[in-house]
Amino acid sequence: MSVDTLFARMSPAQKAGQVMMIGFDGAHLSPETREAVAGLHPGGVVIFERNAASPRALAELIAGLQAVARENGDPPLLVAVDQEGGRVARLKEANGFTEFPSAMAVAASGDVENARRIARAMAAELVAAGINMDLAPDLDINNNPANPVIGIRSFGDDPKVVAAYGAAFAGALQAAGVMAVGKHFPGHGDTATDSHVGLPVVPHHRQRLEAVELLPFRAVMSLLSPGEAPGAGGRAAPIAGIMSAHMACPALEPTPGLLATLSRRVLTGLLRDEMGYHGLILTDSLEMGALAEGGYPVPLAAVTALAAGADLLTFNRGHELHRQAHAMILDWVGRDLLPRERLDAAVRRVLATKERFGLLGGAQETRDSGEAGRAERMALSRQISARAITLLRDDAALLPLRGNARPLTLETPAAEGLGKTLAAAAFPVAADPTPAEITAAVAMAVGRTVIVATADANRSPGQVALVRALLAANAAVIVVAVRGPYDLLAFEEVPTYLATYGSNPPAFEALADVLNGVTRPQGRLPVDLPGLISRRSGLDELTPGEGAL
Repeated sequence: MSVDTLFARMSPAQKAGQVMMIGFDGAHLSPETREAVAGLHPGGVVIFERNAASPRALAELIAGLQAVARENGDPPLLVAVDQEGGRVARLKEANGFTEFPSAMAVAASGDVENARRIARAMAAELVAAGINMDLAPDLDINNNPANPVIGIRSFGDDPKVVAAYGAAFAGALQAAGVMAVGKHFPGHGDTATDSHVGLPVVPHHRQRLEAVELLPFRAVMSLLSPGEAPGAGGRAAPIAGIMSAHMACPALEPTPGLLATLSRRVLTGLLRDEMGYHGLILTDSLEMGALAEGGYPVPLAAVTALAAGADLLTFNRGHELHRQAHAMILDWVGRDLLPRERLDAAVRRVLATKERFGLLGGAQETRDSGEAGRAERMALSRQISARAITLLRDDAALLPLRGNARPLTLETPAAEGLGKTLAAAAFPVAADPTPAEITAAVAMAVGRTVIVATADANRSPGQVALVRALLAANAAVIVVAVRGPYDLLAFEEVPTYLATYGSNPPAFEALADVLNGVTRPQGRLPVDLPGLISRRSGLDELTPGEGAL
């Protein structure tokens, strides 16, 4: 059925629903969610970890959701998921899916083809489950070591590298039938506030934004298919969606406190008109703290974002909030606070995107075909993770591990399970270890090699104190940053230091192989550690010696 035919048949309630993409609770289709999908006519749904109990259960759940839309006379649903790789992955190995390395790990592997390989493998599992949209790649430039929310979700701090890897990932994903969504426009990398809880500000002038933050977004607005060269006769197509950031950018929107998601200057003036983007503009989740802090509760944020130029409003759980937002859209249109033409344009763009990816001819087939967690995909994930492990120092010649004594692993919550993977003794500590935990850890470290798994140490004085206490006690310390590599900035005196760019199973297994000498470290640092270690650094030969017991 054509876009025009579908659009002509739509009621105002259906139109208001088509610009909404909602989350829900449960791994099975509940009466409440069935009622919400039937009553609100949403354009799509968002899958979270809470919805993905197993590949079979997820496929059945999505098939049930599509059946509700079909029986209701609505177009097939967009079914989206945040499956970036690394720490942002809703489909977990514990539930039967394949987990992949983070964007920064992929960049550390040094081969842009790895972004395509991962995207193709990811897409096969998503399509098998009935997921047709991935809220990835992250196109932010992580050039702020203190960034609390992006970090390893970014391909690095070089705009050209982020553009190349992001375009490769998005192009391969879409060639495999899954819509890609680049985020977070106009660039969330150089912030020190998490928009989930507060209001970030990017203070840079327009020239800087053009040279850095906006470059990757321009790169994905005209994607070539994998293997195509510019001018080779292939047809370039834009990325399916670009997601807005809940952040203030005074150079683009001078109204104090008005976030990019709510700004017509940013979404319509810059992204749509000036940059010429014709795909979907999505919002980040409208329940996030930055909007509430700015005085925009969820329903008001939804209609304001729609008026500013967003086409698809994304929501987490809470069907009552969804109903309030839906009602406010209809109310604003009815009172001419929101031009009917703006809603109609958004609905048409949602339908056109569904048509482009083959949904209007029938919902994507959902099946449990054994695609998830296949051996070849698990092997690919491990292979690329192994290429990413970066050894930045081994001045103490502690690697590879030798001797019969098992090392002691001090695990922050982000590193839970590392000791088990290493077959090492494990001692858990808090994300910000207490003095008592530090004292106990130092006592246990006597005469042993100690692996300290740190995570965001720049925000944890206790982690810094733990490492320094171990060094002061002359322990043989190996520090492993299991999130961002920036932890080394917090304790520059550490003699042996590695970065994994993630703490999921493939990252830990790859780390174990490097520590035990099964494989050599091959990764290269995708970011600068200011004043300490430059981008593209990494040791690929272990220091000759006997290692440590």
